[in-house]
Amino acid sequence: MRRARALEEPLDVRLRAAVPYPLLEVRNPIHRSTYRVMLPEYPARDVTLCTCADFARRGLGTCKHIEAALGWLAEHPEALRGPGAAARSGTGALWRRIDQRLAGSAQEPGPDSRRWRRAGSVLFEPVRE
Repeated sequence: MRRARALEEPLDVRLRAAVPYPLLEVRNPIHRSTYRVMLPEYPARDVTLCTCADFARRGLGTCKHIEAALGWLAEHPEALRGPGAAARSGTGALWRRIDQRLAGSAQEPGPDSRRWRRAGSVLFEPVRE
């Protein structure tokens, strides 16, 4: 159903970053909404993230924005080629950094959601080459 909605609606997809993983912006000009789609394990669909409420609430692991982003990448494979393509293949290091931050924050005060947010901020930090 999410894939069908991604095809039916006039979603505008733009690649915002290719390294260390594809980060895309999906905009719906009719609803005037914009969401970020992160694909840290691309081309695998094991880990896909979107900032929309549907993704957060339903727990399906996908939404129309993710489906639109994956469809766009399938149609535009050249977008991920070029400078930094080799760095993208090392996403294992990215997850190791997240795990290290989580382990280091185990004793920090406050709710788990804050600890996870700080550890997950690695996904948004610029790549150091």
